[in-house]
Amino acid sequence: MVTLPSTARREQASVLRFANPQTRTGYSLPLGQTHLILLFSGTAGLRNGDSFSGPRLVWHADGGGELLVESGARGILLSIPHVSLMQSLPPTQLGEQMRRTLGKNLSFPLDLSLRIAELVEGFALEHTSREPGSNLAETHYLGLVLVQIWRIARTDIVAHGRAPQGLTERFLMLAAQRARDHWTVETYAEALSVSRDRLGSAVKRSTGLSPQAYLHRALTREAMELLTNTGVPIAQVAFRLGFVDPAYFTRFFKRQVGQNPAAFRKAHRIQNDSAPRSFAAWP
Repeated sequence: MVTLPSTARREQASVLRFANPQTRTGYSLPLGQTHLILLFSGTAGLRNGDSFSGPRLVWHADGGGELLVESGARGILLSIPHVSLMQSLPPTQLGEQMRRTLGKNLSFPLDLSLRIAELVEGFALEHTSREPGSNLAETHYLGLVLVQIWRIARTDIVAHGRAPQGLTERFLMLAAQRARDHWTVETYAEALSVSRDRLGSAVKRSTGLSPQAYLHRALTREAMELLTNTGVPIAQVAFRLGFVDPAYFTRFFKRQVGQNPAAFRKAHRIQNDSAPRSFAAWP
């Protein structure tokens, strides 16, 4: 079994290429990491799991275990520490959706036209480079890889069936596009061709929130980011978020957070003069 270096396991993402091994070979999948397997040809599998044949994309979110590569297989293993993965996602509603999707184990046919392998190779090149800005380039390459995997997963979820989880994912995708339009829950339900009650049950089961509460939380998080990390006037923050009346935005924000926008901005700028704060984990 091949073990990745301990420093890579603890601190940074790493890329391992396997090409036509003469015998069956095992590669450790350390805990605390998520592992992307791009199998171009041949057969591989996870120990105590099903085998799969290339071309195949496998996303092993949990970490731990071992990748078994059969003789003659060819592919790439990208191992990403959970901390690095979280840092590569935006602290926004979109980032939350991506975390929900990428927190699951996934397996799809590998569409070579999507050029995920090229992005991984670009990451690997920057990872070994000492060029100025290589750390920033790594982060962007990794972010693009995550976006591509998320898109594939979302397409699969939206395309298959009408199970509650699939309905919730479609609602979240639509909410990301329409939250600033302040659609009613009835409008979302109509756009998704389901009843308001069915939509409410599915979203509550998956997120713990009603559709309305989820939409309000999304707007509140975005308002927090704008108030903390930009100098945009409060009235312009309101207009950006789709509020036609800044006074109504102020009442909405105070009801959600317990402070009006001006007080919130002042308090958090005092606390975080040296480093912007992310509210991605705000409950």
